[in-house]
Amino acid sequence: MNDKLMAIIENKVLPIASKVASNRYLNAIRDGFVFSMPFAIVGSFILLIFNLPLTDKNTFLYMEWYTNLMAAFKNDLIQPFYVSMGIMALFVAYGIGYSLSGHYQLNSVTGGFLSLYSFLIVSAKVEYVTIIESVAKSFLVNADTSILAMDARYMDSKGLFVAIIFSIISIEIFKVLVHKKMIITLPDSVPPAIAKSFELIIPVFVVTVLFQAINLIIQKNFLIMVPDLVMKIFEPLLHASDSLPSVILILFLIHLLWFAGLHGTNILGAIVSSITAYNIAVNQTALQAGEAITKVWAGSFFDCYALMGGVGTTLGLAIAMVRSKNEHIKSIGKISIVPAIFNINEPIMFGTPVVMNPVLMIPFIFVPIINASVAFILTKLNIIGHIVASVPWTTPGPLGALLATNFNFGSMILSLVLIFTSYLVYIPFLKAYEISLEREEANNK
Repeated sequence: MNDKLMAIIENKVLPIASKVASNRYLNAIRDGFVFSMPFAIVGSFILLIFNLPLTDKNTFLYMEWYTNLMAAFKNDLIQPFYVSMGIMALFVAYGIGYSLSGHYQLNSVTGGFLSLYSFLIVSAKVEYVTIIESVAKSFLVNADTSILAMDARYMDSKGLFVAIIFSIISIEIFKVLVHKKMIITLPDSVPPAIAKSFELIIPVFVVTVLFQAINLIIQKNFLIMVPDLVMKIFEPLLHASDSLPSVILILFLIHLLWFAGLHGTNILGAIVSSITAYNIAVNQTALQAGEAITKVWAGSFFDCYALMGGVGTTLGLAIAMVRSKNEHIKSIGKISIVPAIFNINEPIMFGTPVVMNPVLMIPFIFVPIINASVAFILTKLNIIGHIVASVPWTTPGPLGALLATNFNFGSMILSLVLIFTSYLVYIPFLKAYEISLEREEANNK
């Protein structure tokens, strides 16, 4: 049975996974989200700091000084959130263009700017507007002053899919024009920075004409902006993605790939990041507006409840290994326990090993799925908090759950409980693996 399973993984799963892993578009999308992560984390923490659960007089957490401070200064202090998470699509657009240009051996910086420009053409309408008296003070101008304003409605999560689509299209146009030598080239004596900027002139012109035409056609025929149309197309998919079956499927694929020795998290990273980044932005908008928070699979949901210790919820396995009587397993456990606390589990994955280990395969794949399912259901029922903040993936699971849910202690307790239950589930499988190692050692003697 084990040989058949390994043959299926080797002959069927690995070739498909290898193709997905090498897909230039998925890699560029993944890189775009990775590049934007520092801004997302900082913006998330700023949002939390100014939305702490300390303003409700009916709870023991109420603090009058904090409530008064937020009433007086919140609108001013929250601004860094709007220029980080609030314009996340800008960072993603630049990151995708930068990465994809590098793949094509084009200039990455100019490619990044081209994709950013392309996104702004279809998403950011600019008009002169007259500032009314109620908001004049916020803009530090007199009432009735006319200023040039850019519509930023689609620079957050609502613009992510537009950023992905038009960034890729613009770099493909850039590649074709460069390969066809339809660009302006300057003599070698011209400084490289200037030469590269002139190289982009024709691609910028082509992108401008093409995307402006798309803009006008959609606005005239559908009476909506391009991002609105794109969101209407993707809305059913996004709605379906925030579901327990989707979570189970993605986790199963990630862990199956890891079991086969491939970095499943990276391979499926573009898909996961697109969904969770959109969902957490929706949750953050609701939090800031004081509305009900609805998205479950958002932000660091996996890190908080399914990947404590890394893929496979291997923090539970590391604890079990430290307590093992087998010297090999115990030594690997001692080496792995501290990295596992911070969700780094390469020592366990390749030292135990877990990769291609049929004895540990069942808990490795199904423990995270069970954990995520429990967390999903409890979040959906509002028994624990929804994810509203991005935290670094190296944050220990329980602490990450506390911070990501705006200090919901039930979420932290659940993460701790899931680590303990994971430890209990791994024990019998680890004992079976110990027996197999002892038999192997006896046979070798």
